[in-house]
Amino acid sequence: MAGNPAQRSIKTRPQSRAETNVSKIMAEAEEKEQPELDTHSAMHYHWRVWELTGLMRPKGVSDVAYLVYAILINVLVTILFPLSLMARLFFTHNMQEMCENLTISITDIVANLKFVNVYLVREQLHEIRLLLRQLDVRARQVGHPEELGALRSEVEIAKSGFRYFARIFVFGTTLSCLRVAILPERQLLYPAWFGVDWRHSTKAYVAIYIYQLFGLIVQAVQNCASDSYPPAYLCLLTGHMRALELRVLRIGYKSTDGMESSGDFVAWQRQMHAELIDCIRDLMLIYRLRSIIQRILSVACMAQFACSAAVQCTVALHFLYVVDDNDLSAMILSIVFFAAVTLEVFIICYFGDRMRTQSEALCDAFYACNWVEQLPKFKRDLLFTLARTQRPSMIFAGNYIALSLETFEEVMRFTYSVFTLLLRVK
Repeated sequence: MAGNPAQRSIKTRPQSRAETNVSKIMAEAEEKEQPELDTHSAMHYHWRVWELTGLMRPKGVSDVAYLVYAILINVLVTILFPLSLMARLFFTHNMQEMCENLTISITDIVANLKFVNVYLVREQLHEIRLLLRQLDVRARQVGHPEELGALRSEVEIAKSGFRYFARIFVFGTTLSCLRVAILPERQLLYPAWFGVDWRHSTKAYVAIYIYQLFGLIVQAVQNCASDSYPPAYLCLLTGHMRALELRVLRIGYKSTDGMESSGDFVAWQRQMHAELIDCIRDLMLIYRLRSIIQRILSVACMAQFACSAAVQCTVALHFLYVVDDNDLSAMILSIVFFAAVTLEVFIICYFGDRMRTQSEALCDAFYACNWVEQLPKFKRDLLFTLARTQRPSMIFAGNYIALSLETFEEVMRFTYSVFTLLLRVK
């Protein structure tokens, strides 16, 4: 091989031994300050909720005891609670009452369907946990501070998302209790039918109120996990894509200064090819993770889109009727429900779009690595990988509707068109 191979490499200022030692010591100190990487810890709150609501048996609890507990809590809440709401529809006296009850019933039924979907995909949830552990082991082996920081950042975003939804549901539950407390006459937390005269029976009213409060709390906890786990998994997928992007960008840019022979340069090339192969294996794990996340989120996200469309249309109809009656509280209720279902769609579309953008950045990283000076087999494997990554990774609701900001824009246009149509018909 002609010439000094080191002269043909990309020129970077070599670090002195003292600088290298200082950098290593600082990196080790930062790693000791941080807890051990565990990206699945982002789902800690969700798994606790699923354990408490009868979906995931916690360790140390017998199968029989947990089965009895799961059946009891889900019959009382997941089944009977929405049935009491739906039964009230047959006893409404006007369109305004029907719209109010229909809005709550649709939201609750879809929330329960998403909760049931979690039960159906629980095996895939365990598989995702195993894949995340494999990717975490790889990230810890590499030990690059920027990669670990990117992963920990996504974990914190996922946890913050759950806490954000929890605050919303706590606020809503508290508001419902306060509204009932300040009313001059007896009212239920939500319009429902129980087949007893609770208006003239204190015992019946107290029993129904306690049941509704219990059901409302359990449903709020279920909904908090059901609404926040799709963006949480998208955050974890985005984080591992970002970590791999940073890993790929460093391939081939290690300084070759100090190499004294062509043999040293060939050994360096082989090392870079081994790093590429490791990154390709990580990419295959990420694609497998994306495929499983697609399966578990497809039905849940499609249900959310359908719920949002139905609630938005119902709320729009309700709003048109209550405007004429100058009912301020009903108008505020309509606006709150409309904003809530719209926000849920925006969140999943935002994080889906964010993941797609990161997948495009990951593809660009393979182009940006230092492939020019590498072996022919390195370039061959890189070409195959580039062909595989040309299509951006996306999550689809119902395997059809892409989770992206463009989809959210289309949803809002559809909502505006429906509202305009109802306004003209009126």
